[in-house]
Amino acid sequence: MTSIQPQERATQFVGALRTVSVRQDRGALAALRRGLSKTTVMDAWPVVSRLGGSIGLPGESVFLDIGALYATHPVESQAPNFGATCRALALKGASVIAASYESRFRRLLASDSTSDLVGQLRTWVRLASASGIGVNYESLFADLWNWRRYADDIRIRWAREFWQSGVDRSPMTSTPEVRDQPESANAAKT
Repeated sequence: MTSIQPQERATQFVGALRTVSVRQDRGALAALRRGLSKTTVMDAWPVVSRLGGSIGLPGESVFLDIGALYATHPVESQAPNFGATCRALALKGASVIAASYESRFRRLLASDSTSDLVGQLRTWVRLASASGIGVNYESLFADLWNWRRYADDIRIRWAREFWQSGVDRSPMTSTPEVRDQPESANAAKT
């Protein structure tokens, strides 16, 4: 028996969410949005279950969390991860990241539980909605799915995208180049 990988689960579930959005099923979207609150989460359970997800409490079920966030702002992007989405929000046409967004992003990265993380994500998704910036829900689903085991790796990937760490910003390159070590460290090895 083969197990389904997080990215496959993400593709299937977000695809089902797209169907709800395209059908403009306002009742289902409203029920999903109620999934972010422990007092109203039971309204989202039938919809999440019907879409092929498993139910639970906010911060405990990736299907519930992504469903609720998607229903809050069903605009998608091809951003490589959530750090890139946060960067787009923080810049909003500026050339420098605003200090308020930087401290908010640090709070997101400091989340020590998935429940805390989902609370922070909720704020960022609402900001994205207000700014018209999309979210890559498939990538976010996979990251939430893996958060308990690989939180540090995910934090680093998000931080690299947010602060553009290791990206060659010279005008000669057309695509970002990622370096694992500074060139001086490589020269010292030879």
